[in-house]
Order: sequence, then C-alpha cells, then structure tokens
Amino acid sequence: MAKKETTYTPMMQQYLEIKKDYADAIVFFRLGDFYEMFFEDAIIASKTLEIALTGRDAGAEERVPMCGVPHHAVIPYAQKLIQNGFKIAIVEQVTEPGNGLVKREVVKLITPGMIMDEGILNARTFNYIGGIVRDEAHFNLAYADLSTGDLSVLLELGEDELIQEIVRLDLKEVVLESHENRLMAKLDKLVLLSSTDHILKHALNESLNPKAQKASGLLLNYLKETQRNDLEQFNEIKVLEKNSYLKLDSHSRLSLELTDTYSHHKGSTLIEVLDHCVTALGSRLIRKFMDEPSKEQNVIEKRFDVIEAMQSSMVSLHQLKEALKGVYDLRRITTRIATKNANGKDLAQLRQTLSRVPEIKHALSQFNHPLLDTYNDEIYDLNDLYTLLESAIEAEPPLTLKEGGLIKLGYDAYLDELKNASSDGKAWMVQFESKEKERTGIKNLKIGYNRVFGYYIEVTKGSLDLVKEEFGYQRKQTLSGAERFITEELKEKETFILSAGEKEVALEYELFLRIRDMVSKETKNLQILSDQIAFIDAMSNLALVSKKNRYVRPTFTNTRSVSIKNGRHPVVEQSIKGDFVQNDIVIDDKGILLITGPNMSGKSTYMRMFAQHVVMAQMGSFIPADSAELPLFDQIFTRIGASDDLSLGQSTFMVEMLETNDAIKHATDQSLLIFDEIGRGTATYDGMALAQAIIEYVHEKIKCITLFSTHYHELTVLETSLKRLKNIHVMAAEEKRTIVFLHKIKEGPTDKSYGINVAELAKLPKPLIRRAEEILNHLEKDKKQTALLNLFNFDEVDDLTYVSLKEETVLNELKDLNINELSPIEALLLLKKLQEDLK
Repeated sequence: MAKKETTYTPMMQQYLEIKKDYADAIVFFRLGDFYEMFFEDAIIASKTLEIALTGRDAGAEERVPMCGVPHHAVIPYAQKLIQNGFKIAIVEQVTEPGNGLVKREVVKLITPGMIMDEGILNARTFNYIGGIVRDEAHFNLAYADLSTGDLSVLLELGEDELIQEIVRLDLKEVVLESHENRLMAKLDKLVLLSSTDHILKHALNESLNPKAQKASGLLLNYLKETQRNDLEQFNEIKVLEKNSYLKLDSHSRLSLELTDTYSHHKGSTLIEVLDHCVTALGSRLIRKFMDEPSKEQNVIEKRFDVIEAMQSSMVSLHQLKEALKGVYDLRRITTRIATKNANGKDLAQLRQTLSRVPEIKHALSQFNHPLLDTYNDEIYDLNDLYTLLESAIEAEPPLTLKEGGLIKLGYDAYLDELKNASSDGKAWMVQFESKEKERTGIKNLKIGYNRVFGYYIEVTKGSLDLVKEEFGYQRKQTLSGAERFITEELKEKETFILSAGEKEVALEYELFLRIRDMVSKETKNLQILSDQIAFIDAMSNLALVSKKNRYVRPTFTNTRSVSIKNGRHPVVEQSIKGDFVQNDIVIDDKGILLITGPNMSGKSTYMRMFAQHVVMAQMGSFIPADSAELPLFDQIFTRIGASDDLSLGQSTFMVEMLETNDAIKHATDQSLLIFDEIGRGTATYDGMALAQAIIEYVHEKIKCITLFSTHYHELTVLETSLKRLKNIHVMAAEEKRTIVFLHKIKEGPTDKSYGINVAELAKLPKPLIRRAEEILNHLEKDKKQTALLNLFNFDEVDDLTYVSLKEETVLNELKDLNINELSPIEALLLLKKLQEDLK
C-alpha cells in the first residue's frame, strides 16, 4: 500500500518551498507581528534562544513544531543565533494582505560574516567574511566587511599562511568553490563555511589582475546573491602584498597578549593600554595598525611626525579630543544608507557627525603646525549635506519609517499643510465637544476615537434620555454603560482628518526615501571623511597615551642591532602597584641574548616587553623607554609556554617542537625570535642538546636577533664560542634563605636557579622541600651527579615537625643569642624583629 503523502496548508507549503533553497539557514518566516520558525528550525531555535516551543496546525495529522520572536525586537534573538554560528534567512511579506495567500520571499540572509545591524556588531572591531580561490599551488583570499565597505585581497598564500590569515583577520565566514572538499574539511572546525561556483565580473574588479579578480569575484557574487542588493557600499578593492606588514602567527599574537590572552583576563592586553579612542572609527584603525604593523619606514615615520605635531600643544590636543565627541560610526552609517537600510536615527546621527567636522577642523588649525594644516585642508566638510539633513530630519526621529515623525515642518510645503490640517483637526474636535455640550445640555458628553470605529460622540446610559431627534445623532456602537453616536458634521471632519493623517505619513515616507537617496550619492565622500576622522582620532589617541605614559619616539637603524634604555613593559606597568623595574635591552648586530635566572624572576616579561616594543614601534606608536634604537623586523616568532593538544594527540613537548620548527623554517635574518625554555619537556641531556643545537643553528644559519631564556646553565659557556651571543641574567637575592626577585637584568650568567626556594614559596609540603634540599646537596657534591637512592622516611618529617628555611634562620639566631647581655628594651626589640622575620 502506497504511503499517504502529507498535505500541508498553502502557507506551510510556501514556507517549505522557501526552506528548500535555504536548507542550511534558520528561516525567520514573517507572520503578522512575529517571525515564526517551524519544524527542526523551531526545535533548534527554541533551545538556543530559550523560548517556548509550541505547535501549529498545518494540514498534517500532527501539529508542526513552532516558535517565534517579535519582529520589532528581533535583533537580540538574531544576535544570539549568529553568535552560536547559525545563518538566518529573513522572509518578509512582499505584497499587501488581501484576497488569497500573501506573497513572501527571502529579503536578506544574515550570517556571522554578513551582519550590518548596529545592535549586533562590535563597534571596535571589523567583521570580515572571506572568499578563497586556489591558483595552482597558492591560495588567493578576498575579505570584506559589509558593514564598513572595506574590501581587500591577499595573493599567493601557502596553506599554512592562509590559515594564519583566517585566524588573524578573525574571519566569521569563508566562501569556497564547491569542489574544494579537502580545504573544507581542514577549515570546517575553524570557521563557518559556505560555497558558490560563480565569479562575478564587476566594475570594482575589472582592472585587477586575474588572481585578484577571481578571488574578489567569488566573494562579491556570494554577497550579491545573499544580500539581494548592488553592494553599493564597496568603492574600491585594495590588493595587499602578504609581506607588506610585520607578520605574527596566531600563537605569537596570543603569547604577546596583543589583543587577547589565553586567560581572556580584562585589562591584560596591549590594545587595552593603547586604545582610548573617542570614536569607533579610531578604535578599528588602532586595531588595524596592531594587526598589520608596517614594514615601510616612511609610513611609520609619518605617524611619528603626526604624534609629535599633536604633542606640540597639549591644550589643542585636548580640544581636538573634545571636538571628536559626538562623532558616530560614520563608516557603518554610510553603508546602511548606501544599501538602503538606513532609518531616521541613522540620518540624525549622520547630521550630528557632520556638525562636528567644523569643530574638528578648528581644533586642528589651533596647533599652527604645517603637517596638521595639510591634513586639515584635505578634510571633506560636506556642508551642503549637513544643511539638507538639518532642514529635513526631525531632532529625534523614530526607528520606524511608516509611522511619521521623520520630517521637520518647513521642509516641504504640502507636508506642512497636511501636518497643520491634522493638528487643526484636533483643535476642532476640542471645540466641537464644547459646542455639543452646550447645544445638547449633556455635560458628560465626550468626543473619542479608535482605529476600528473612527471618531464618535459618547453619551452615558444615564444621559440617553437627553438625546433628542433634532440633534441629528446616528447610533454607531452600543456599550454596556454608554452609547456612541455620529453626526454628518463629525463624519465630514473625520474623513478630512484621517485622510490628511494618512497622506502625511505616506508623504513623510516618500520624502525620507528621496532624502536617503540624495545622501547615498555622497557615499564615496562620506567614506573618505570617515577614514580621515579615523586617522585623526587614532593618532590623537596615540599622542595622548604616549604623553601620559612617558613613551618616546623610537629611531630605526640600518644595522641589526638594538639599544633600548630603561625599557618598560607597557601592560605590566599599568597593572602593578609601585614603579615598574626598568631594564635596558642591548643586542649587538644579529645577536642572541641568552637569559638565565630563576622562575618568576621576570625573564618572560623581559622578552615580551621587547616584542611589544617592536609591535608598537612598527604600528607607528611611541614606546615606553627613555630612548630606543632598533631595526625594522619582518616577522616575530615566539615560543612562550605551550600545552597538550589532545585533539591531535600531541604532548606539550611535541607542540613546542612543532612551533620551534615553524619559527626556524620561516624566519629570516630580518626576523625576531623569542624562545622561552626550549627543551625542558624531555630528559635533561636531550633537552639541553636540543637547546644548544637550536641556538647554534640560529646563530650560524638564520642570523637573526633572538632572545633565548633557559634554566640550562651549562649553555652559558656558548658565549665563548658564539661571537654574537651574550649572557644576561635576571637578578635575585637570598635574604635569610628566602628568595627576593629583583627583576633587574644584569650582564653575565646566573650562578643559581633557586628552584627549591620557588617551590617553598608555592607551599609544597615541608617534608618534600627538605628531601629536595638533601638531594640537591648530594648532587652538587657528587660531580658525576648520581642519584641519591637511599630511602627517605617522609613520615619522620611531617608538616608539624618540619622547620622551614625561614624558621630555621630564626631558631639559629635564638640559639646563638646571649640573653644576659641584652637589656629589657633590646630584648623586646629583638623579639619584635624575629616575629617580623617569621611573617
């Protein structure tokens, strides 16, 4: 017997037809005031959004799973789904309700890479979507931010480089050709994937080389198909060289704590120290500087020059920061205007932003500096556009476009007539009510209005006997406690008032669309203005941060040498109480610093400090030091800390070796290597041998500036055989057998590790500490370093009987004391001192 085919209602069949084309998206299906979801979409959405799952009769025997969200408050729900990696297809009614089924279609696809809604986006970061096309042995990557109109192409990337760029750019979505199965499998857990097989030929990419044209064409085609618009926010495609900026892999960025940390602790990143921009435009540019530090000395020096120019007058600098207040996210507002998604609030914010431009220009002129005058002369003020918006758009327009309240009185004569007719009509109603009370003698008579019945005269049941036939009252509605009437005069006025109101709202909407189209013609100029404001905000921010934190302008040298006087870690100095211990960084031509010293003494901080100085300098920022001379670097590789990668079956040591190999394989003599404790994850002699071999390889083959910290003191003898290697150590002192970290760098090797002291600070069991001391004493006496194998009875030295190093010092002092020689005061003072020693 054939299986009976399920028959759904026409509306549900309409939904299922749309769902076929958007199988990988959650369909938001507009029904009245709600977006409804059905079947599996409803089950997923109800769990993710934590909303009720209900059902709907749809023609089948069983009710269809359903859930919904209000259309006027959709943003937080959409945001949560997007953050969880889902795509959303927005289905709207595209015909007016009437006879038959309302026509519906997808008007927009929202994915993590295609968000333009202000409430969902992070204002201070970009939101990129990428398109990847393979070209023989390389990949070409196009990436765009729909919300800002930024579109760039990176060419000829290897597979590893491609993955690093996906991570660096924090791509929210990647579009591939459908046959790229192997690459899809590799990227599947890294980023949301989509596919298309068409290359769009567009005016934007027609002049590009074939590789850039194909990559950008793939992405543009996908965006055009999904967004259902002409991509008017894009005005140019930037083709970037992959070696045009200082490169750091994702591990190095995290290790150096530039924009994020492994722990995600707030206040512990370099971007948080440097970014105090007034505008979202400036913040995104600062982050771009940090993500892509320049290798071009002339670009960096120009930024330095701007910082110095702005620091020439702190009064003018503060005036400039004040002038920037009130500037909204012009780039994203412009995009919403260009793509016809802008509302009244967007135009009001654009007007407010344009009103600040004269103040910004005035503040720049107050510096009286030729360089800043040049930038000032280039700024678009767009006065005509501001005048249009000031004359047309209400001070606080509503978010909706079809309910009026958008256009000011005085902008359009006919609209003014309609507005006045509406307001005059309301005044007429007040007068009419007063006149009717006097004419009829019914004191509690009142004029009312509702959307269903329109205007009416209401008389309570107790006064109905006062209604006379000559009044001309026609019964309209009966209530439990009153009757409602209409008169010919009231009917005529109702028709006039209601038609004026409807015409007013319709005309306001028409005028708004016309104004928005006029503004969109200035898209390119508005984007240029937004970039100019972003640069001014970013540089004034760096000027102010540099002045406040006592940063200096670095000098770039032609040699591969470094000389930093009294350097400070930019993040740590902001978070500690008291003064940061300053240190010099002096590295000879292509030299290696071999750093020894106890754990917790500051070796990693010292190395990170230098790497952050390099990033700051090449992004165009001053750095925390008294003076600084350093070369330009092409790459930074760090090997600071690691952990097991169980998903790949890799131990900590394996991860360490893979990261070390990546650095050695790709580093050039222009690179910076930061290696921390290489080789400690295996047997002592294995680890030491590897560490020495790595140092020698870097010294002889790569010949790049390197900071290498180690606990293998035996390696310090390399200074005698490797001419560019220098020993330095972090100083520590032992006071009363307790370690004190001085965090000060000194030339030469250290002579002690203080490992047991650090273990005692970590509160390891006291019997264990005593046993470790005994073993250490044996090993230091036994030059062959044979193990101490005699049985040690931990039970005989428990936590109650064991005396710590600190306590033993106090006991020895008491033991050697001659009480008879002390006065009572001296005895009391001594007792107080010994008590403090024990704390």
